[in-house]
Amino acid sequence: LETLAASGAAEFGAPAAEVARITARILANPASSRFFDAKALRWAANEVPVSLDGAVLRIDRLVRLDEAGVEAWWVLDYKLKHQPEALPAYHEQLAAYRAAVQRAQPGAVVRSAFIAGDGRLIESS
Repeated sequence: LETLAASGAAEFGAPAAEVARITARILANPASSRFFDAKALRWAANEVPVSLDGAVLRIDRLVRLDEAGVEAWWVLDYKLKHQPEALPAYHEQLAAYRAAVQRAQPGAVVRSAFIAGDGRLIESS
């Protein structure tokens, strides 16, 4: 974790100790950590570019999981310093990401959530 945190911190100009602390919180929460469990993932990528109505958007993390026999796409947006559930603009942003994935994967189950800095997973509809 320390090596990965140091790498992420260097990439984004953040303090390595803070990156490690937030990452540990996320990985300690089963609701959030499942999106980083290589054994559970069918597909995953970070900083995924998508298009919606001519605008290019960038999804923090996009994963495909098998949930009780049903494949589901999860659009995940990191909001590490705020309470995303309290900010309508964040919900609008996440809804646009979800709409772009739904258009790219018609008929698929597409869910979305924020991952907060305290490790919480906050599903948004």
